[in-house]
Amino acid sequence: MIRIDMEKNLNGFIVGYTVNGHAGFAPEGQDIICSAVSTLTMVAINGLEEHLHREVSYEISDGHMQVELKQTPDDLSQAILATMEIGLKDLAEQYPKRVRIQEHRR
Repeated sequence: MIRIDMEKNLNGFIVGYTVNGHAGFAPEGQDIICSAVSTLTMVAINGLEEHLHREVSYEISDGHMQVELKQTPDDLSQAILATMEIGLKDLAEQYPKRVRIQEHRR
């Protein structure tokens, strides 16, 4: 099971996310669900850093990713992060036994 924790501020803006686990849908290297989650979450980091030039703190290891915006979220950063969230929610709907998302406010 992949567990995704979306961290949002009191205004509902995404300020970070944590991803833990493996989908267990297929053997390592062939798991389309793990691949989709990895792609969505990494593309968000790349978009924030490379396109918007935002500071992002992240830690990535086997089966774990923790990401946090270092700046106050704005409409542009939210466009990227909300698009990622939509994709992750679609995966969670399609594969509810493999992907779970929880939202936390801070």
